Amino acid sequence: MKYMVLMWMFVWSLWGGTIHNDEQFKGALGEMGKENKIVLMIYSTDDCPECAYMKKKVFHDTTVETYLSQNFVVIEKNIHKSKLPDGFDYFGIPTMFFIDKAGNKKETIVGSKRPQLFLSELKRIRGMK
Repeated sequence: MKYMVLMWMFVWSLWGGTIHNDEQFKGALGEMGKENKIVLMIYSTDDCPECAYMKKKVFHDTTVETYLSQNFVVIEKNIHKSKLPDGFDYFGIPTMFFIDKAGNKKETIVGSKRPQLFLSELKRIRGMK
């Protein structure tokens, strides 16, 4: 029984997570207002080529940028400079967490994607609400 409880706690720590005391997340909630948006929190570093590709190319692709601005509030956490919220662990960068207004993690994407594939993922995640 003890083993099962420990295993459940481990799995929950990898999948679950709620932001409680993160100022950037609180600011994102303020930006949302009453709109039905999702927070996209991206973990990155200054020296990560995949992170730079996502931020400079994919997020600024015309169709992706439009869809993001209409449906998401994006916040960035530099894993070397920012305080990372508890329960939002990563094993590679970029890591993108999709979080609802209650602070619950809905989905996680690790690594970069081409613009059209990323847009498909955004639409799928948006439809999960």
